[in-house]
Amino acid sequence: MRGVDLERYPFDFDLTFTVLLMHPDGTIYHRYGGRDHQGANVWLNQPSLVRLLGETVKEHEAYSASPDPPSTRTPRAIEEVPAFAAKDKGECIHCHSVFPALREDLISRKSWNDADDIWVYPSPEQVGLRIGREDQTAVTGVEPGSAAHEAGVRSGDRLVSLGRQRLLTASDLQWALQELPPGETDAPLRWLRDGKTNEGILSLAAGWKRGTPLTFSWRPLKWALLPAPGFGGQPLPDGEKQALGIAPGGFAFRVGYLVTWNEHRRFGEEAIRAGLRKGDVVTRVDGKTDFRSVDHFHAWWRLEKKPGEKVVLDIVRDGRRRTVEVEVLE
Repeated sequence: MRGVDLERYPFDFDLTFTVLLMHPDGTIYHRYGGRDHQGANVWLNQPSLVRLLGETVKEHEAYSASPDPPSTRTPRAIEEVPAFAAKDKGECIHCHSVFPALREDLISRKSWNDADDIWVYPSPEQVGLRIGREDQTAVTGVEPGSAAHEAGVRSGDRLVSLGRQRLLTASDLQWALQELPPGETDAPLRWLRDGKTNEGILSLAAGWKRGTPLTFSWRPLKWALLPAPGFGGQPLPDGEKQALGIAPGGFAFRVGYLVTWNEHRRFGEEAIRAGLRKGDVVTRVDGKTDFRSVDHFHAWWRLEKKPGEKVVLDIVRDGRRRTVEVEVLE
């Protein structure tokens, strides 16, 4: 990301892959490569990309006949953001380094609200939509009672636009949702049904962007949030889970590290004080066994726990089960 203009090339910086289809004047036609907690490749496939490229060529030809360039913005690269510049070692800058630095910078200027601002590029499911993988305009499901359902969208419809954004991809939809405020808002939505264009209003309540620890779990941004558990590790292999009576795919991980370094060492030191050790197998956290991954566990701790609370860990050490109570620190 070194030297990349964040104003000219905005995208979800937590992604592992993204494509911007642009006119030289800075107009972005479409985006491709969005993801969610289901995996990095959830919307990546050749048919959807080929379809997008073909449609965008036609869109480019029409736009070039009557261009409407976006307003010019002052260029800004991530290494120019004070919060990042203070730590810049001159090395390669990863995309996922952008959001934490922007967050730190906004916090320093008292312009950040964790309750809403961490929820970037909402998944289609956040408004009740499930869309196809190969044809990403195709609605494959609508959550009853959701904003999309109330707007009139039904399974089998094909999305056309949200606001001013023509929708061809999941990333287009995520961008259009990103551009909406987190407070109560309405946005015009258009879709096709039986070849006819339908219109409705996507009415969103205050806080609509807020997801769950699971939907947030894949984002590297979570590592910047506090409080932290101060420990982590790798999922337990299914064979070892079976020996403990845990079904394949069930939750369990072996503690591979306890943070005893840097400015966050107090969290690891508290876990050690409570009795946790490297090599322990965590099988339950506050009675919960429904974590989908270790990342899910980390997101849950950071988003759900408050300083002063106690978290009870069920662990296995040397074949013996025991519990450890860890205090959540400031």
